[in-house]
Amino acid sequence: MELDDLNDSVTSAILHAESLPVGSWDAQRAFREVADLEEEIATIVGARVVEGEVARLGAVTAALSAGEPLRAIQLAARYSADEFSASARSKLEELVAEAEAELDLELANEPTVEPIRFVLPAA
Repeated sequence: MELDDLNDSVTSAILHAESLPVGSWDAQRAFREVADLEEEIATIVGARVVEGEVARLGAVTAALSAGEPLRAIQLAARYSADEFSASARSKLEELVAEAEAELDLELANEPTVEPIRFVLPAA
């Protein structure tokens, strides 16, 4: 897909995702598509270009909106090697902190699993 087509697609995908109920399964699925498109744009456009910064931050933000904090952290780790403006780097760090907080919350709310002892009777 060409860059202009990707930009049109990501704009449509963002408008669609934002029109859905926040946190719903449909919205999360739509934001996964946004993250995929932003990630694709980020591979084409360099980080030193504003459009490249926006795509990288957009991919991380969309991953968070999709309920995928681990993916957001992984994308941010990949993008942290790129050269950003100070404001974009600061925003990326904020997004990582938000993703880590979401992961911590998910882990804290996980059910505890305890082993159950049982004996199988001989057949």
